[in-house]
Amino acid sequence: MNAHTPYPWTVDGTIAAENLDVIGEGGRVAMLDCDDIDADTLEANARLIAAAPELLEALILLLNVESAALWGARLTAANNGLDVAYHFDKARAAIAKASGEAA
Repeated sequence: MNAHTPYPWTVDGTIAAENLDVIGEGGRVAMLDCDDIDADTLEANARLIAAAPELLEALILLLNVESAALWGARLTAANNGLDVAYHFDKARAAIAKASGEAA
């Protein structure tokens, strides 16, 4: 997996400052320019970027329990129509995108 700035990442700045920074342990991770986007969308994007390392870790942990989850899902899949394998494939794709690996 590609190395990234250690987390936690936090959002720093205000819309009035004309940019928002996402800050990690080693400094700025990203800077979002306030000129091209409305304030609510900008703040939501900054929060999503700041949550990226935790989201990646959560997906990896989820896949670590895949076999147990699939075993349990097989017991109820007929009742609820849930395609658990599809959701695990989506998690794998998100991990590949975040880590720069091929899906």
